[in-house]
Amino acid sequence: MQRTNRTVDLTFSALMTALAIVLSYFPEIPLAFFAPWLKLDFSFTPLLLLGFSVGPGMMLIALLVTNLVHLLGGTTGGPGELANFIIGLAFLLPPTLMYQRNKTRKNALVGMLVGIALMVIAGVFANRYILLPVFFRGNLEEEMMKRNMSLNGYLIGAVVPFNLIKGLINSLMVFGLYKRLSILMKEVKDEDAAAVK
Repeated sequence: MQRTNRTVDLTFSALMTALAIVLSYFPEIPLAFFAPWLKLDFSFTPLLLLGFSVGPGMMLIALLVTNLVHLLGGTTGGPGELANFIIGLAFLLPPTLMYQRNKTRKNALVGMLVGIALMVIAGVFANRYILLPVFFRGNLEEEMMKRNMSLNGYLIGAVVPFNLIKGLINSLMVFGLYKRLSILMKEVKDEDAAAVK
């Protein structure tokens, strides 16, 4: 029975990791009213589903693999993937840890809200200290002024709402999908266990 569950979990983990990799490339939706290089993707949805279903350990591995694969085909050369990993940790860890401790809908919801808040903070940190210094070499304030933006204005007016929207959308998608997915996984595990007997 335990081996059967492990096989189902590993198969599900591989599928969710592959889906996260695909979703990290497509669709990437630019939110031009913030900044054209801020692109919304849905790769955190399968990763959070994985965290809820299998646990934070496998979710962390999947997050790392997703960013390493994206590094090979991405355009940032590393800083973007590092920033995404940090933001992903901030968003994904609180709900998965809280849900593993007590598997209730309330815990999942509270965890996602905490994750969204930490994602916004991590997004500001990652942009200020990782992304912007790499992409705009030199004096950041001057570089932002050339684009008719102040540094703080960009962080508060673009990065904060962008990560808030991204966190909310990924959370809503997980909230809508998880119950059906957990039922399906339970059925698969029960069928496999019956077949082993």
